[in-house]
Amino acid sequence: MPLARAAMIGFVACVGLAGATSSACAEDAPAPRVPTLAAADEGWIVTIRAIGALAPSFPGSGTLRPYPFPSISFRRIGEPELFSAPDDGFGFAILDANGLRAGPVANFVFKRGQRDGLYGLHTVELTHEIGGFAEYQTEHFRTRAELRQGIDGHKGFVASLGADLYGGDGRTTLSFGPRLSLGDNRYANAYFSVTPFESLLNGRIEPYEANGGFTAAGGLATLRYDFNKNTNATIYGGLQRLTGSVGQSPIPNEIGSRNQFTAGLSIARSFEIRGFGW
Repeated sequence: MPLARAAMIGFVACVGLAGATSSACAEDAPAPRVPTLAAADEGWIVTIRAIGALAPSFPGSGTLRPYPFPSISFRRIGEPELFSAPDDGFGFAILDANGLRAGPVANFVFKRGQRDGLYGLHTVELTHEIGGFAEYQTEHFRTRAELRQGIDGHKGFVASLGADLYGGDGRTTLSFGPRLSLGDNRYANAYFSVTPFESLLNGRIEPYEANGGFTAAGGLATLRYDFNKNTNATIYGGLQRLTGSVGQSPIPNEIGSRNQFTAGLSIARSFEIRGFGW
C-alpha cells in the first residue's frame, strides 16, 4: 500500500511538472501568426472610358470630325472619386495632399493633312505632347493647369488653363467653367503660318507669319449621370475662340473658323483589383 501510494504521488507530480513546463514554454514562445484579410482589402479601382468626340479636324478648322478614343484611370480602394473633365490630359498624380495634386501628363493632336481647303500647305504630323499638370480641388471647385511640350508633330510648347464649378444630387453632376490656351512660336507657325510659296500653291490665302501667345479662350460644360456605382455616362460641349496672332491668321478666317466647337459622349465602367497594394 505505501508503495502504491508513492507511485501514485510520483505520477501526479510528473503530470504537474509536465503541465508547468508546457505552460512556461508556451509563455516564452512567440504567438503563431494568424492569417488576416487585410491584404484582400488593398488594391485599386480601375475606370475604363470609351469616348466619342466631335472636334475640329485641325486647329483652326471649321469642320467637325468624329474621334473615338479610350481612357483609363486608377485610384486606391476606399479613396473617393475626384472630379475630372473630358478635356483633361492623360495623367496621374505623384503629389496629392490637402486638395493639391500634381504629376506627369500627356496629350495628342491628330495629323493635319491637306484636306478641307489646305491644299498646298505643309502637313503637321500626329503630335504627342508630354509635360506636367497641377490642380487644386475643393468640394465644388477645381482649377487646373497643364504645361506640355510637343515631341514630334508641331514640336511646340503649349499650356491649357481651366477652372470648373460642379455639383449635383449624388446621381447627376453638372459642371461648367472657363478655358484658356497658350502656345509658343513653333506651335503658332505649325498650324497658322503660311509661306509665300504655300500661298501661291493654295491660291485662296495670303502669306502670314503667326506668333505665339494666348491662342484661344472659351469654356466647357459637362453633364454626368451615374447609373450605379460602377457605370456612368457623360455628355459635354465646349467652345473656344481663337485669339491673338493665331486668330488673325487667314487659315481660320478664310478656310476654317475662329470658333472651335467640341462635343462628345463618354461611357465609363469601373471594377476592382483586390489583394495587393503599394
